[in-house]
Amino acid sequence: MDADESSKLTLSPVNLDEYFRDGLNEAAKHQKVELDDPTREYLVQLLTSFSARGALVTDELDDLMNEPIGMQVLRAMQAPPTKRFQSLKQIGDYSLYMTGFFSDSITRTLNDEKYFIDLGQGAYRGAASALTRGGEENPFRRLLNDLGSRFVSFVDLLNDVSERCFNREQDVMRLYDRFTATGSPRVAARLAQMGVAVGARSRLAH
Repeated sequence: MDADESSKLTLSPVNLDEYFRDGLNEAAKHQKVELDDPTREYLVQLLTSFSARGALVTDELDDLMNEPIGMQVLRAMQAPPTKRFQSLKQIGDYSLYMTGFFSDSITRTLNDEKYFIDLGQGAYRGAASALTRGGEENPFRRLLNDLGSRFVSFVDLLNDVSERCFNREQDVMRLYDRFTATGSPRVAARLAQMGVAVGARSRLAH
């Protein structure tokens, strides 16, 4: 996170869980995205845990902001199942958090938003595959697969929550770049509000 961005944080509620839960519920209602209880609570915990920078550093992964995330994925895929699951799940979480909460920062780096979306989708699906106990009926496996298959929808939800926390304006070109990369209906709607019409396109298929 850039220093100038952290200074714009207006998030102040004592109960972060409640704040993020309310934000997700409001965003899901506005965007007409189905959000069941397990997925909602997973996203709430993701936002709460990543609100502390220390969450970016774990025993199994180096600082996620300092090592190319593609290298982390390659290393995770070669790890034993248990470690593979933990590593890929965290890579998925990090990719979702960054694309959802700090998409502006990503567009200013060499790793653009589509790159993080591709990695996040694959990481969640890989983490789900590494869960062998319970087979396809494992509820956590279903949750992770859902995060992977609807990754862009969840990015859009986190975008809404992010805008409640930050005071910033997004220019038309940046929004257009995001639409080109993700095909997000939410971004298309934002552009339409600004008087910019974009053709419909399907979401990224992976």
